[in-house]
Amino acid sequence: MANGGRSVFLTQQQKKERLADRMGILVDIWEADNNTALTYPHVEEALSAHGIHLSRTRWSYLINGTGSLVTDQELLKGIAEYVFAVPASYLCDLNSETPPEVEARMEFLVQMRKLKVKNFAARNLGATSPEMLRTITRIIDASMNGEEED
Repeated sequence: MANGGRSVFLTQQQKKERLADRMGILVDIWEADNNTALTYPHVEEALSAHGIHLSRTRWSYLINGTGSLVTDQELLKGIAEYVFAVPASYLCDLNSETPPEVEARMEFLVQMRKLKVKNFAARNLGATSPEMLRTITRIIDASMNGEEED
């Protein structure tokens, strides 16, 4: 059992939020991998190829954590496996650990975003002194690592 063998009880709202958080992570990873936005038609097509129906409203509930909690295990399993290619337990068992492949892809995505911020800053600072660029780089790094710059 996840979480050191302890059972974790979540309220309905906490379950909706956790499921939406996990969906958000998967959507971010999918979009970074595919260099395009993940749209409802793409998801619906991937699922319907396997005989699974997903309404636009339910998709919205899943990604926004609003409306009714989606508990349909076949649907969640289908989304995990056919849309995101991750273990079904990540969406079906909200107490499960993050799969190593999702963890690794999240870490990679964070690093890529850090590089984009640094590259953006470098392109837009023009004729800034080397000392100032180093200071800005340290501030960006500290900010992205959750540290405070002195």
